[in-house]
Amino acid sequence: MIIGLDHIHIYCGDFEKAAAFFRDIFGGNEISREKRPNTTLIRMNVQGVPIALMSVLPDSGQLDPGKGKRGLDHLGFMVKDIESTLEEMKKKGVQITQELTVMPSGVRMAFVEGPEGIRIELLERD
Repeated sequence: MIIGLDHIHIYCGDFEKAAAFFRDIFGGNEISREKRPNTTLIRMNVQGVPIALMSVLPDSGQLDPGKGKRGLDHLGFMVKDIESTLEEMKKKGVQITQELTVMPSGVRMAFVEGPEGIRIELLERD
């Protein structure tokens, strides 16, 4: 029986930069840091979403998110006042990869680029 989401796992060439992104841009908190053979694992709580960041060699291959291929495409976070959220992110140097769009349902959404090229969707629902 599934009882909930345990975590989202992200492999990172620069896991310190990824942790700083989720801390500084999304208000995440580091929960733990664990040295393992040949790697380090950082566990974070990002607005209630458990994210695990694990180091890999910087020259490791890159997934190609957003290209309609199999695999994880993006993470989605709910926001309030998406315009202000996007402006604040721009001030912090976050790249907006898809500008604000209003869906026929009224949902307002945009995409930003996270660490390691991860697509992150921001959604404002009524």
